[in-house]
Amino acid sequence: MVVDNHQSVLSNRFCQMLGVEASEVVIRNYSQRWGSATQNGRLAFNWRIIMAPRPLIDYVAAHEACHLIHNDHSADFWRLLERIMPDYESRRLQLAINGAKFQL
Repeated sequence: MVVDNHQSVLSNRFCQMLGVEASEVVIRNYSQRWGSATQNGRLAFNWRIIMAPRPLIDYVAAHEACHLIHNDHSADFWRLLERIMPDYESRRLQLAINGAKFQL
């Protein structure tokens, strides 16, 4: 499912903070991930993330938006994520602990 990029609450706020724009935002049915980003700017989110508390949704959105600048998990990527979300480590841990609960 393609989401109108300008209406996407999943990524718009964090893309604006970073000064980047996603070329497309899509919703997918992933079994092993919460989101992904491609080098051409497409962001994809697992539909299940909507069942998470807002701080965890924001973590995934910020994480994927940072991949529009650093398409890896380098030290630069993590520093950028920390700049826009100083408590990302706590949110990442909460998602790892509670993520399996977000099932129908």
